[in-house]
Amino acid sequence: MENKTGKYFKYAIGEIILVVIGILIALSINNWNESRKLEQKKQELVLNLIDDFQENIVKLKSSIEHSNTSENLMNVFFKNAYSTDLNISVDSLKTLSKGFFRVTRFFIALPSYEEAKANGSLSLLQSKDLSKSFTEFLTSYSINLAVQDQSANSYFNGSLWELKKTLGSLGVITGFSKNRFNLKTQNIDSFREIINTPLVTANFENRNILNANINYTLKQMDTISRDILKKLNKLKK
Repeated sequence: MENKTGKYFKYAIGEIILVVIGILIALSINNWNESRKLEQKKQELVLNLIDDFQENIVKLKSSIEHSNTSENLMNVFFKNAYSTDLNISVDSLKTLSKGFFRVTRFFIALPSYEEAKANGSLSLLQSKDLSKSFTEFLTSYSINLAVQDQSANSYFNGSLWELKKTLGSLGVITGFSKNRFNLKTQNIDSFREIINTPLVTANFENRNILNANINYTLKQMDTISRDILKKLNKLKK
């Protein structure tokens, strides 16, 4: 009886150990499966975010080029319009002046980022550095939007609107009128008289500063976007 009891006791212990081992193996497999699923979700998110920021870099390039063109037009205008040794026609100056009245627009497209932020899956990235970069990008974009709005709104209720009311049409400066007003032909003296008035020079300066601010934030977003792509590519497997 003692031998039978001992054998039974050893058998029971063996069964318990086998059950425990089985449970541990099952838990290990389950944890592995869960980790694999999370990694798959993470990789999917990384690829989608890469697509987001690659698309924005393409759009940023176009907006930066537009802003650069405006800046170049303004710089050439300043160089020639107020020179004592003028050797450029009024029509050429009017063409150059259009640089002051171009609005550079840029709007981000971050569907994957917005979705991940909403459902909390950004935590899958496990990167404080990336989170900081996302915040920097969105901060620059917020500033850019504010300057864009300021630039656009001045057409209707700001300094540019006051200039239009005073001149009757910006075509007096640019030579272009959407309403096809019969604008008088100007000689260089009369044109210079107009562009030297305080209201015109103040508008020129204001538009130049607004474009410079837009240009700066666009380039800042481009730099941050490229940095984000590098960090995301390091996470890609």
